Amino acid sequence: MPAEDRLTIGVVCSRGIGPERGGRARNEDNYLVCRDGQARYRSGDDEAVEPVTSTGQLLCVADGMGGHEDGDLASSAAVRAMARLFKRGAPKDPELHLHRFVLDAHRRLHAKVAELGPVRMGTTLTAVWVLDGRAYWCHVGDSRLYLYRKGKLAQITLDHTRAEFARRDGRMADQDGAFLAQNFVYGSRGFGDDAGIRIDAGSDTGSFQLQPGDLLVLCSDGLSGPVDQHRIASGLRAVPEPQAAAVALMERALASGGDDNVTVIVARADRVVPSRRAPQPEVFDLFESTEDDDTLVPEDFE
Repeated sequence: MPAEDRLTIGVVCSRGIGPERGGRARNEDNYLVCRDGQARYRSGDDEAVEPVTSTGQLLCVADGMGGHEDGDLASSAAVRAMARLFKRGAPKDPELHLHRFVLDAHRRLHAKVAELGPVRMGTTLTAVWVLDGRAYWCHVGDSRLYLYRKGKLAQITLDHTRAEFARRDGRMADQDGAFLAQNFVYGSRGFGDDAGIRIDAGSDTGSFQLQPGDLLVLCSDGLSGPVDQHRIASGLRAVPEPQAAAVALMERALASGGDDNVTVIVARADRVVPSRRAPQPEVFDLFESTEDDDTLVPEDFE
């Protein structure tokens, strides 16, 4: 059997402070970890484990729309759909495959829910498939993917706010620019075709070569809302073990006044195999910078 990348993975998926302290009455977040012949995700208060056979390791975070109907069902549907993708085996072009699958899965789930009436459920979805030494990712909503390398943290994904899409299209953002523009299953919020969602290749999909010691961090906005990028970076520096780091970041979010559900996946690249795929251009040379700032933003890679 060919060698595979080896990741150490930590996961926390918490309801948060609970309604008695002003928080959520239920946990509408979910996660997915596919590897070693298993797909693991949240099912109620427990973790479900399904047998899967594929290549690589697939990680996902899904944040059901808080305050809407059945956000927990939407996030569960999202991660279970991604588990089905993983079962199909490693594609020739993982980034393109993720892109097409997420678009198709949205259309199918949206149509299925619409058969029962107006679609009110929705979820974010951030997915990373680690194959042959590279991390291939696809993203919808405002959950996030970060890469922590050599003491620096980069936000890889861009939040799907109205202002972000206005920036891409060269338009002026309206006063609701900070609002989320779309969700998986639900569709858009006030503009566009709800049966489809917008995923721009290169902005909402991508890939990068992993290095030994890299940390991948996937999280819901229960973490990224109350805890800024510098404090996430300092938390990873202080607690390097993935499971302990995931718990520490969750606790930091709650201590910072967070009242949302909090989901965090921290995955450390312990072994990175030489890629068997065609070389691709790299955009992470700036991680070699000696500047004091411990965070980078996507514009640093342009």
